Amino acid sequence: MKLNNHHKLFIIILFLFGTAISNINAQDSVASVSVLSVHYFLPENKIPYVEVSTKKKSGRKSEPIKGIPVNVYFNEATENNLLGKVTTGINGEGRVALPASFKATWDSLTEFKFVAVSDSSGGVESLSSDVIIKKAILVIDTTSADGTRTVTAQLKEKKGNEWVPVKDIEMKVGVNRLGGILSAGNEETYTADSTGTATAEFKKDSLPGDQKGNIVLVAKVEDNDTYGNLLVEKTVPWGIAFTPEKNFFDQRTLWSTRYRTPYWLLFMAYSIVIGVWGTLIYLVTQILKTRKMGREYDRNLSTQKSG
Repeated sequence: MKLNNHHKLFIIILFLFGTAISNINAQDSVASVSVLSVHYFLPENKIPYVEVSTKKKSGRKSEPIKGIPVNVYFNEATENNLLGKVTTGINGEGRVALPASFKATWDSLTEFKFVAVSDSSGGVESLSSDVIIKKAILVIDTTSADGTRTVTAQLKEKKGNEWVPVKDIEMKVGVNRLGGILSAGNEETYTADSTGTATAEFKKDSLPGDQKGNIVLVAKVEDNDTYGNLLVEKTVPWGIAFTPEKNFFDQRTLWSTRYRTPYWLLFMAYSIVIGVWGTLIYLVTQILKTRKMGREYDRNLSTQKSG
């Protein structure tokens, strides 16, 4: 009886495992679909730009498509509304900066629609996509009281002639580093409160800065469905000043120039060279002595025989 139960359990496990494998294979075998995406960016509240990306999706896999010509339009895909043309690069992305002629429209409207249309190329059919963006700006500020430093960020939406703070917006608040944005506090992201303000207590006191101790604070809204991607920066003297060593490469270190090699390394190198050449010279000398001794022995032997 126990054996039968074990057999049943084993059969059920095999059935479930086979079903899971079938589902995975079915997902992976789905026909590939080409996708065109449009993203809006506003860096430093200055010149906005539109980024397009082309990808080929097959099941759970996604890979970029390069070399796809894409036209970007404002509001409608007509010749008069063309903002620019771009061809996607190796990462499947392309960027179109909004021209100066667009400034009057930017100043007058509070909502924008961007349309991207690709040409059929490289076996990829013509694609189209659009995104609707509400006009907004991102503001960053700092406060310092009782030894506590605080970074605040606020997203403001344009309504009529006023800029109105937006609440419940998730954003990154931190320090600009080579690897990305290092959070100013303990949280990865911060959410704006009822006043539209996201507040982060600055806890990265030991960060190295430039020669004056300056670091760059950053507030960033990423891939928001309503406002797109916004980024703003502010330089503050909250870091540790970097003081370069004088005559750094004139010191006798391993990373210095050839004329500033450490003495211990020179001693080792010259010792090895002298040891190798000394051994070779000794061996050659012994060979020459051996040959000389051989000649003398032959002469003595010949003299004895002739005598």
